[in-house]
Amino acid sequence: MKHAQRKSRPGGGRASLAVVLLAAAAAATSWGCKGGSGTASAAGLAQPTPAPSSDPKAAVAKVDDAVITQADLDAKVESRLARLRQEEYEIRKQALDEIVEERLLEREAKKRGIPKEDLLRDEVDRQAAKPSAAEIDAVYNQYKSRLGGRTREEAGPEIEKMLVERGTQSRRDAFLARLRASAKVVVALEAPRTAVSIPATAPVLGPANAPVTIVEFADYQCPYCHRAQDTVDLVMSRYAGKVQLVHRDFPLDGHPGAFPAARAARCAGEQGKFWDFHRNLMKEQGDLSESDLLARAKTLKLDVDPFKTCIASDRYDSAIRESLEAGARAGVNGTPAFFVNGRMLTGARPFEQFQEVIDSELSRGR
Repeated sequence: MKHAQRKSRPGGGRASLAVVLLAAAAAATSWGCKGGSGTASAAGLAQPTPAPSSDPKAAVAKVDDAVITQADLDAKVESRLARLRQEEYEIRKQALDEIVEERLLEREAKKRGIPKEDLLRDEVDRQAAKPSAAEIDAVYNQYKSRLGGRTREEAGPEIEKMLVERGTQSRRDAFLARLRASAKVVVALEAPRTAVSIPATAPVLGPANAPVTIVEFADYQCPYCHRAQDTVDLVMSRYAGKVQLVHRDFPLDGHPGAFPAARAARCAGEQGKFWDFHRNLMKEQGDLSESDLLARAKTLKLDVDPFKTCIASDRYDSAIRESLEAGARAGVNGTPAFFVNGRMLTGARPFEQFQEVIDSELSRGR
């Protein structure tokens, strides 16, 4: 994310409240830790390109007498194309949601015999509550250290405006949800699906015959993976017996503690406590040093001596690297990344987004 330039203002170069709050909002809606590789752009989708050959043995190039086949090319671009397909789908899905919302508003306005603008004014603008002084105080105190000494009186009007806008958007979303629930909305837009390899040794939680399988690629040092754990727990609780969770490691280069932590979780698995150690890593803060990992093992009542020997070895390193490579092939370039029956969800998404996808998958099997 690019840093916004600070504009000078009378009375000293204090940061604009709008800049501070927008930056905070951007951080709050960032959903994942990114890897070192850049994210592919969908800009090229609009450009006409020749269709690739369906024959994997077909030659697409030669270097002297060495043939480069379609299969060679596909293997090279597999991960980038997976990200492009997902990005294209998300753009189309967002646009489709906007069209559906417009149709729902037009339908309701026609039913009431009023213009759409009046409908929104009656149901949204006039219903939005004015924020209380306590709510304004809470926001001011939360960002006070980033406001360059601005007083509550100075910052109050802008905070109030921001809260009004946030409340208005929340009420609009709630109104549209009611309209959608009262209408017969059927979405036939198909999400792309990615085949994700699941080795026999991968840690699994939930029944093997569950109709929905969620494969999570996670990094134990990623704060967004920690944030996502509550949602994962809620999913496994609400859909007990219907969802199988598969853990796959995806330690990022910029997180030096992630690989040793992944190794430690697998070592805990030797004593039947992979998921206990996994949740401990996700829920409890620590520096992921050897002493930290050993302290966690003691807390979980593991036999520490074999655990210590295990984390000092490389017995699981190839499996962790294989998991990392499998994620990259599937288009993962940040964590957490989830594949719900092959449908990709990236980042620490709210439970409602998982619920929408899982319910859709369950309804397919009926």
